[in-house]
Amino acid sequence: MLTRKMTALWLVAGCSLGATAFALGVVAGQALSARAAQGAIQQALGGRYDRSRIRIRRVLPGFSPNDAIVEAQIDATFKFTRAAQGWQATEVRLTDRDWRRLDALTRELAQAPAAQP
Repeated sequence: MLTRKMTALWLVAGCSLGATAFALGVVAGQALSARAAQGAIQQALGGRYDRSRIRIRRVLPGFSPNDAIVEAQIDATFKFTRAAQGWQATEVRLTDRDWRRLDALTRELAQAPAAQP
């Protein structure tokens, strides 16, 4: 038989679990969705990139409540040029008729400091 003290304890525990479940539901509702991530990537690429060519593999929680990690696949077209040492990728195209020199892009990436979490 449950005593009043045990009943009160179970009631408090039940309310705590309910409040925790509600809070987790609210946080999950504010999480980054795959569709929102796809739109943000499209915008970061200048808005000209076809949304259907951005595939979100998964969205993971980040290092803080305000971060998220998104694994995505983006279609790109590469132009190759034959050189003395063999074929080399020289240009990349992410959007229609928008070729970018690959050496300039890789040089910029190599010079930029790595982001620290």
